[in-house]
Amino acid sequence: MQNIETFLKSYFSPSDKIILACSTWPDSMYLLYQILETSYKDNLVVCYFNHKLRPEADEEEKFIEELGKKLWFQVEIWIANIKAIHEKIPSKSIEEIAREKRYAFFDAILHIYKSKYILTAHHLDDKIETFMFNLLRWSKITGLINMTEKSWSILRPLLNITKNEILDYLDKNNLKYFLDKSNLDTEITRNFLRLEIIPKLWKVNLNFKENINNFMWYLESAKEHIDNEVKKFLETFSNENEELKYFWINSFNSLSQFLQNEVIRYIYFIRNWNSTIWLSENNIAEIIRFINWKWNKTIKEIKKLSMKKSWDKIYF
Repeated sequence: MQNIETFLKSYFSPSDKIILACSTWPDSMYLLYQILETSYKDNLVVCYFNHKLRPEADEEEKFIEELGKKLWFQVEIWIANIKAIHEKIPSKSIEEIAREKRYAFFDAILHIYKSKYILTAHHLDDKIETFMFNLLRWSKITGLINMTEKSWSILRPLLNITKNEILDYLDKNNLKYFLDKSNLDTEITRNFLRLEIIPKLWKVNLNFKENINNFMWYLESAKEHIDNEVKKFLETFSNENEELKYFWINSFNSLSQFLQNEVIRYIYFIRNWNSTIWLSENNIAEIIRFINWKWNKTIKEIKKLSMKKSWDKIYF
């Protein structure tokens, strides 16, 4: 198993606050209990976000508050009625609103405690599940990599630990945790993959989890190489006197079709908070048509990506 003490020492000084995103479900409770076994136990700040979407949430909130008092760690709680917010912003999904509000909470906590990172309890099974989910619905390389140990302000120390290892530890030590009943609904695609498909893959290869994990590490190396090539291309046109970044259309067209696609993917990625969600193959093709469109002084926008065509240049 991952040595949590060693992991924390690689990112934190002895006096740094350790901010943990906690749902009270097995994964985050396992990480919480593990941190309490380290020299950082007195630095721990546990964050619980109550979405008011499940009746059990109030019980979970009360549990984590009481556990904090019992085991002497700080607890920060934020409550938001996500359904009520969704009624006012129906153009966004409940999941999207919940994620935005949750991460706004985490960002606020980081600023309050002057910490660089927040820990989440994503584990190897989460990583494989997301890989399979994104692969089946089509994904760019970023979606297949999906989770890394460090992603901006997020740290994931459990990526080499399986769900079974987590449950075994909790049950053997009689440590309390909650379960999300909605995770048993196989009508939900992710749950169907988790409960019906992925467990059967061991019949093909007993080491399938290790093999998929190794393949994702391979993809991460490939992405690093591709991103370096894209950065070299974009840095060629860097100019401190220009307010916006840009590239020349002729230079863009001299790239291979693959690298053209990856330039668009990379620009979208950095303009959408390091995500390629909602960027489809059709979107990329649409942007490339825009780049080569005969009309000048035109703008193309997709989510937070905005591109402006000005003569022979594309600004972004």
